[in-house]
Amino acid sequence: MTARRLAGLLGAAVVVLSGLFWIGATVWFFGDENPDRLDDRQWAARAEARCAQARDELDQLPQAREALDLEDRADQIEASTAVLAAMAADLAASAPGGEDGDVLGLWLRSWQVYLGDRLAHADALRAGQDRQFRVTVDPDRGDGVDALLDAFAGRNRIPSCGDPLDIG
Repeated sequence: MTARRLAGLLGAAVVVLSGLFWIGATVWFFGDENPDRLDDRQWAARAEARCAQARDELDQLPQAREALDLEDRADQIEASTAVLAAMAADLAASAPGGEDGDVLGLWLRSWQVYLGDRLAHADALRAGQDRQFRVTVDPDRGDGVDALLDAFAGRNRIPSCGDPLDIG
């Protein structure tokens, strides 16, 4: 084996071992101890099923990006927002108490802000303002509420409960 080949193999081994180290350190350090991670995994499973149902309902609706005009687009956004509002209401009604309930309360408030942003966008479209959809930015975290929805959904392994990305 040549010195060049040996050096290449050694370099590749260092890269692989380094990657494994950081993956292991991340899992060990963060694990399931994230303060946003729900202890009630049964609730999370029910939430994922309810959110997946809402996503299926959204798939049956015309997409806002396919609208013929601003009024039609506003109608489509309002129809899809009604589906998401029903989903959020169901999640709130079934939320557990205790620490999980406190964490969920923050997430569900982010959903309410996001739903309000969607309706405000529909109103702007009706007023003739053809603009990009804008979400409220959380002043404490500096992220849009859509990112907060996605981060919580990711941490709790409920991917269907994140931003549906249906407005475009």
